[in-house]
This record gives sequence, C-alpha cells and structure tokens, in this order.
Amino acid sequence: MITFFNISGAMIYVDDDGNQTGYEDTFTKIQLCRDHYTTNGLGPTYVDQFIR
Repeated sequence: MITFFNISGAMIYVDDDGNQTGYEDTFTKIQLCRDHYTTNGLGPTYVDQFIR
C-alpha cells in the first residue's frame, strides 16, 4: 500500500472548552512513521525513501 498525505495545514485538537490538547502537522506525521519503522526493525531513516 502506498499512502499519499496531502496536508495543507496543521490539525489542532481541542477539548469541549476550546483549549488546545494536541496537534498534528507534516513533521509530527513523519516522526510517527520514524517511530513505527524503528519499532518494527526497519530503522528511522526508512521513511526517507518516501519523501522527496
């Protein structure tokens, strides 16, 4: 499977009162991939082949 992320801005998560509880952007998504590949034995640089 090849997944194409087309992110044009950050996703900001808020609680019921409108207070920010977290966020995701291109850089946090890449870090999630690095962590996943490291956990599965492929290493953190494995994701680099998918980024241009």
